[in-house]
Amino acid sequence: MGKGLSAVFRNLMMNSRFINMDHLEDRVTEMPGASRWIADSPVRFEIIKEGIKRGRSGPELQVMPIMFPTIMGLRKSLQSLDKNPSPPKTEAPPEFIADLEAYLLKLGASSVGYTRVPERWIFRNKAILHTNAVVMSMEMDKPRIETAPSPDAMKAVFEIYRDLGRIANKGADYLRQHGYSAHAGHPLMGLTLYPPLGQMAGLGWMGANGMLVTPEHGPRVRLAAIFTSIENLPFSKQNEHQWVEEFCRTCQICIRKCPPEAIMPEPQRHQNGQITHVFNERCFPYFSDYYGCSVCIAVCPFSRSSYDAVKQQMMKLEG
Repeated sequence: MGKGLSAVFRNLMMNSRFINMDHLEDRVTEMPGASRWIADSPVRFEIIKEGIKRGRSGPELQVMPIMFPTIMGLRKSLQSLDKNPSPPKTEAPPEFIADLEAYLLKLGASSVGYTRVPERWIFRNKAILHTNAVVMSMEMDKPRIETAPSPDAMKAVFEIYRDLGRIANKGADYLRQHGYSAHAGHPLMGLTLYPPLGQMAGLGWMGANGMLVTPEHGPRVRLAAIFTSIENLPFSKQNEHQWVEEFCRTCQICIRKCPPEAIMPEPQRHQNGQITHVFNERCFPYFSDYYGCSVCIAVCPFSRSSYDAVKQQMMKLEG
């Protein structure tokens, strides 16, 4: 990228009015019927603001052309709430839900599941328009993630934020076109804690690194959601992936290989059900300085082998 264009992107990305979403997120908390945080809701780690505070320019410059449409997508996810129909439909035929899922998968989602969002998973001082959630995963490019930490791995991560954000917004638009209210939950700076939602939706199980381990791509995914007025989504009632927790307890390669030693040997379990796996104060500085890191994803057996192969290995060890 030329120096002139780099300067344009950098100036735009550093513009506080462009980056700051607080006023848009605050609008959601004031909307009638919105579901809000509760006293023991988790506090969101402000990755964009913390990155700006650190004042890094080298790695970030390489992804600014990707970050610009990503931030635009994040803004759209909040600004488009004014386009919701009033009153919205609340019941959907099974064939419409099947069509919606097929549409999201065609756009590039790797898996789709459904759950209701407990208020305890809404971040502190945040809100979502509906608690009926369509949860999606999307694969990050395997060859590039395997080079982590590297510029290529960093681009793969930020491309998924951009592309999955587009899918969430297009899915929300699709719902609105058919008379339903929708709130696109962007993968970057989400308003809810995504890994437990993915687990509740049956898409996988949370691994030792705090990320959702999926049968399609292990932890090599990012998550997003669409919150909708549809009350009769086929909400997941069971999860067959709980064995992943035991495997992670015996494996722990991500803990051993984490460069800043940021993954807790034993997760911290909170009274509200939240499980903390990572020391943010150790993880983020390294994440910021070393291309978004992603080492814990790259070394995970679920990223390197198939889900079924890892399960068979686990069964052999047990039996």
